Amino acid sequence: MKRIQARLAQYSETTQLLENKYKIKQQVVNQYIDEVVELKRKMVELEQENNKLHSYHASSYILECIFNIKSDDNDSEKNKKGIGSEYHQIPPPFEKKFTLYDD
Repeated sequence: MKRIQARLAQYSETTQLLENKYKIKQQVVNQYIDEVVELKRKMVELEQENNKLHSYHASSYILECIFNIKSDDNDSEKNKKGIGSEYHQIPPPFEKKFTLYDD
């Protein structure tokens, strides 16, 4: 009978030791999982910022799609340069003086 009680005591000690080790390892695994979640969240934020930067880069493409501008050989000079290029051109000078009143 003493043998059985000693064996049960040994098994219970071993069980408690293994449960403690399991809890410690589970806590470590949970910490790793938390770190992975945090890193994924940061990665998503960085991807969103990167997508915003790429969307600014592609804005001329979007405008060309909206205004239905196609680059053909028959297009005007304005369409070949892109949207807004006509604002960079200088108008021809006036030959006569311009006044608001008639002489």
